[in-house]
Amino acid sequence: MKQDMRRTGYIVMALKMVDRFIDFFAAPAQWTELDERKRVRIFVLSHIFGPVLSLPIPFLLMYADPNPFPHVHMLAASILAFWLFPFLLRRWPKRYVTLCIVSILNLNFVVLWGAYNYGAVSSPFLLWYILIPLLAFFYLGGGPKAQLQVFAQIVLGLGSFSLASLLNGDNLPQHIPMQDMTIAGLLSAFCSTTYAFLMASYYSEIVDNQSELMREVSRHKETLHQLVAAKDEAEGAKELAEARNAELLEAKSRLEVSALHDWLTGLPNRRYLDDILAQYCSNLGENGGSIAVLHIDLDLFKQINDSMGHVAGDAMLMHVAKLLVDSANSDDFVARVGGDEFIIVRTIDNDVESLSAFAATLIEDICQPVPYDGKLCRFGACVGIVVEGAESARAENLLINSDAALYRAKSRGRNRYEFFDEELRSYLEARTRLSEDLLRGIENKEFIAYYQPQFDARTRKIIGLEALVRWSHPVQGVIGPGEFLPVAEELGAVDLIDMAVLDCAVADIEAWKRAGLTVPKISVNVSAKRISDNELIESLLAMNLPKGLITFELVESIFLDETDANLEDNIRQIKDMGIDIEIDDFGTGHASIVSLLKLSPKRLKIDRQFIYPMLRSKENTKLVESIIEIGKTLNIEVIAEGVETMEQAALLQKLGCDALQGFVFARPQAKQQIGELLRQPNEQAAS
Repeated sequence: MKQDMRRTGYIVMALKMVDRFIDFFAAPAQWTELDERKRVRIFVLSHIFGPVLSLPIPFLLMYADPNPFPHVHMLAASILAFWLFPFLLRRWPKRYVTLCIVSILNLNFVVLWGAYNYGAVSSPFLLWYILIPLLAFFYLGGGPKAQLQVFAQIVLGLGSFSLASLLNGDNLPQHIPMQDMTIAGLLSAFCSTTYAFLMASYYSEIVDNQSELMREVSRHKETLHQLVAAKDEAEGAKELAEARNAELLEAKSRLEVSALHDWLTGLPNRRYLDDILAQYCSNLGENGGSIAVLHIDLDLFKQINDSMGHVAGDAMLMHVAKLLVDSANSDDFVARVGGDEFIIVRTIDNDVESLSAFAATLIEDICQPVPYDGKLCRFGACVGIVVEGAESARAENLLINSDAALYRAKSRGRNRYEFFDEELRSYLEARTRLSEDLLRGIENKEFIAYYQPQFDARTRKIIGLEALVRWSHPVQGVIGPGEFLPVAEELGAVDLIDMAVLDCAVADIEAWKRAGLTVPKISVNVSAKRISDNELIESLLAMNLPKGLITFELVESIFLDETDANLEDNIRQIKDMGIDIEIDDFGTGHASIVSLLKLSPKRLKIDRQFIYPMLRSKENTKLVESIIEIGKTLNIEVIAEGVETMEQAALLQKLGCDALQGFVFARPQAKQQIGELLRQPNEQAAS
């Protein structure tokens, strides 16, 4: 065991001596980058020991060649020249790459000169040529530039050698007969192989494996052995531990900075902002004053990403970040909290007017065109501002309120700012309560169907019902869709409400059938997300829908020009189930006749905004007539909604409309009222 430790100690000492010798020519301070340091160290080592293994060959040739001058002397001088390179490197370290190229060129000359004078293409000295790409890899790495330079040398060297051999033919130098080259060949093979082995071994064992981490581990092990061996070296181990601790603290500091800052702009991120807001609110309680949060969102930024690429978008974000930092006060806090959203936090003495001027200036500066890649990038910004005093400032609410003010600014137009006020606070509180109520209502099945009858335009008999959603609120009573659907869309709950209406309609159909009533077709709205859902067909099959009595209404502006394979497949299967397709709000979107043919709906519904002005506008009447003609041409029934006068009904009948729906005939009614209506003669119901 002791012998192994002693042997290991000798090896370590030898390696350290070699390292110190190499460091004399390649000082570590000159080569701080790890990969460069590896290559430089093996460059020095190869030029120190290379001539030692190469010089026996010219010495042997001087003995064996009766006329060695001048070719053997030139060979020996070229080999000795390798010893100059470490000194040249020490003198001109920045010329390292040039020295490598010259060294490889010299090796090229040495090998080819020896081969040319002793055996030409049959020369054993050509074995050394394999060292050229090996050493080039060690010296310069595997980059394409280095590969090209070395390849050019090899091609030039071998090309010149081959050309000289071909041109001279039988006149090639014969200083030593080939049969006498055995010893020189064996020596050349031994020396070249030994040299390649030593270089590869050093590169593998000493350079590659001694990375910074391995050196660190080695230093810790060495320190441990020193602590066990002698107490007097404890102070050195302590210093090493302190240095390591300092490195860890520095690394921790870098990680914390990275975790709290945006990688692109360098601004503080959302996590950092949350901490700062908490500190600001805490300081307000001690020092008084108010805190202002300006929430900035860029307008038209997506268009830059889409048209010019994300690199241009990143450049614009960095431009805005610099602009905000330059515009803010020295004690303001500027952060990036989203893709194109920024925050400025400022403490003020209730000076709201200065905030207005500051926000207006920011918007004006951001709106200035920014040159990029020969083009001008144009975008704007909206700003939401919230100001809170010490008594009401809460870190968790500041961003919510500033975002609400920003939302109002964007909803009122571009490039403007809005303050969060009591009106907006009341609106947010009401919307929050409504959101909670709405989700509870879905769970409690409070959403029901009201039905508006649809009448034959000629006979005025009831031919259908449109199921319209209502909220049967336990406190407020029945609530119309205009009060809750916008919030439902924000919550992503429209699909659930649509399905609740469909469930209600199916249950009502069964109830009316049990009462002996003749039930007309019922049309139910289906949302864009739901109609493309992969699970839609499976859920419809599980509902056991009454065949021939359900129609799905699809909004034209959403569906008609956005059909995809999944949507088309769902619609085909829906039709196979006996469910008709109806296009709602026809004329309000941007549909094409081709897409109308692709969907092949049972009927289309003319939107109410075309019906109202018919009696006052001939152009509008012609437009409605054209829609009706399109329906007739494509064998699609046409229904007009929003009919409010008998004059409108008469005109639509004259134009050839198939069905009518509107307040002039009947308003949306509950299940019980519709049941009573179905018991009456249809002519009386429509009169």
